Amino acid sequence: MKKMISFLIVVLMLGVLFAGCGIQTNTNASSKVDKEASEETVVSEEAALAEQTSGSPNTNVGGSVAENYSTYLDAKNTVLVKLTDGLSTNPDTGMAVLAFMGISMADLVMLPASMFGQDQQAAEIGLGFMGAKGVTYSESGNSYTIAYSDEEGKAYVFSGTYDPAADALICTATMDGAENIYSEYRKTSFGYVGQYYFLNDDGTTSVYMIAVDGEDGTIGISSIPGKPAALTGSESADFPKACEEWYSVTGTTITGQTLDGTDLNFEYTPTESASN
Repeated sequence: MKKMISFLIVVLMLGVLFAGCGIQTNTNASSKVDKEASEETVVSEEAALAEQTSGSPNTNVGGSVAENYSTYLDAKNTVLVKLTDGLSTNPDTGMAVLAFMGISMADLVMLPASMFGQDQQAAEIGLGFMGAKGVTYSESGNSYTIAYSDEEGKAYVFSGTYDPAADALICTATMDGAENIYSEYRKTSFGYVGQYYFLNDDGTTSVYMIAVDGEDGTIGISSIPGKPAALTGSESADFPKACEEWYSVTGTTITGQTLDGTDLNFEYTPTESASN
């Protein structure tokens, strides 16, 4: 039942996303959102996406592109849940958790990547169920493309190139011929690094940088214009701290820097729901 509820949340959220892929991250407007509801939404959306991409995540690079992408999402989700739990239960940092809403939305927009390495029928079923029309799937070697249109007639093309030796996936997406999404992840010696770049509907940009080291990690958030440099796999576990805003968890210690420049450093006690 929990899986079905999470899946329905994804369906509803994707219905909104297909109407326009720009992701807005207005922190001031978000301050009206209830903190507790936001935490539950982040966790539910991430968990549902991980369930959809693969029933049993593969921890080996030798898995398929969809399996390895799912493994990365699962690792990132572990860090996201810990940060969400720690920030939301601290009375001084409760609103900071809203900064992660964009990451949850980002993974939902990235849903076509979970269909790479499958086939036309899988793409039609997966995206058609979300309201996409005229879905076409193609692949050539380790490059994949899924094209579709929404109910308003906007045309989307989602492309990705996977490097199986490095376990690295680079994706781009266009809407009506204009690129508006760039995303990638790479496996590293300590875990994973990843980043998302979005061109929002209002012309602003949103950048999310991620480093995962086991169950610890750091997430950085920036609105600096311009696409970030491609990942190399040699990044340190601290590379997201170059962002304007960042949050890091090591064990039960959370550190960070809020958007207004406030430094964070505190211990938290994991809640029961976060440890399950």
